[in-house]
Amino acid sequence: TGIGGPSAAIALEELVKIGGKYFIRVGTFGGINMKVKAGDIVCPVAMIRQEGTSREYAPVEYPATGDFEVMVAIFDAFANMEIEEGRNIHFGVAQSKDSFYGQHSPDKSPVFYELLNKWESWKKLGVLASEMETAALYTVGAALNVSCASILSVLWNQERKKAGIIEKDCMDSELAIMLAVETIKKLIRTK
Repeated sequence: TGIGGPSAAIALEELVKIGGKYFIRVGTFGGINMKVKAGDIVCPVAMIRQEGTSREYAPVEYPATGDFEVMVAIFDAFANMEIEEGRNIHFGVAQSKDSFYGQHSPDKSPVFYELLNKWESWKKLGVLASEMETAALYTVGAALNVSCASILSVLWNQERKKAGIIEKDCMDSELAIMLAVETIKKLIRTK
């Protein structure tokens, strides 16, 4: 899934209708936390619900969280893979939002002050990265009583760039895909 919560929620609902029980989203992220660099993997344990889809499934107080069993399988699969040196995996809190350009060009928005203030809050709270689907998937998954997780490749980190850290953007999602495959194998073996 990609480009937002509504299509991700529809896909998840329809896959559950045909019997799906475990779901791993493979996608991309932009880093926020300075320790997250291009080429790393982020597996969000919990998501900031700064999008609209999840509000159709749960009250705003309900946290969007990934499934613990799947997270452990991801961690174990990563630990057993041969990984190129310098590529790391991060587990923690991330952000889902509805506007890509609200992140990358907030000054063009009439509510720029809200976008910038929240972004600064996420940085101070140690939020790892930002994307547009996982909060919806985690909340819809909870509402439908299925297990969800995300494995996301970090394309870039705009905060590292602002700080003058020079690193190439990473458009390669192969590691995230292979990690998802290995995680699914692990889950199949334990069932």
